[in-house]
Formats: sequence, structure tokens, C-alpha cells
Amino acid sequence: MADERFLAKLWATIESRRADAAPAESYTKKLLAAPARIRRKIIEEAYEVNEAHQALLDGKDTKDHLAHEAADLLYHLYVLLASADVTPTEVYGVLERRHLQPPAPKTGNP
Repeated sequence: MADERFLAKLWATIESRRADAAPAESYTKKLLAAPARIRRKIIEEAYEVNEAHQALLDGKDTKDHLAHEAADLLYHLYVLLASADVTPTEVYGVLERRHLQPPAPKTGNP
């Protein structure tokens, strides 16, 4: 069964494609060579995740389709991060710091 350890393997694959000096033959290398294309794919995939989620809530789609679209989004997000030299560890660190922060006090009238 796949789990979060696969994300480390995916990251390693993306990084190996980025380090490869060979001409851009893989889809990943082609994306890495075209940052604007990566950003467009992120927007496209996020939209598809949104649509799949709404269709699932409406009873017109499946969890499997939503998982498929989410996988596409995660892959493209990882490629975008790699293109900017931002590692998943850096992202995880931000999430961890946010999780450890105490909640902000509520303001306004009770």
C-alpha cells in the first residue's frame, strides 16, 4: 500500500530529472524548462481537484477520481517547488511551525 513515503521517492525522481544534463525528454524535464507551463498546470490541476470534489459531494463522481486529480496536483506542485529550489522539507517546516503556534486571540465583541 502506498503511503507518504512515496512522496520522498517522487521528490527524488523529480530532483534526478532536474540534475540530469541530458536533453529534455521526460515530461518532468520539459516542465522544469518552462516555469510558466508549470504554473498553468498548477492552476489547471487545482481547478480539476475542485471540480472533482464538488462532483463527489453532489453524488456525481467517485473518491477515486478525486484522488487521481489530487495526485496530479501534488506531482505538479512538487515540480514547481523543485524549479524554485524549495524542498518539501522546507514546506513541512512551515506547516510544523504553524501547527505549533498558539491560536491567535479572538478580537471584537463577544
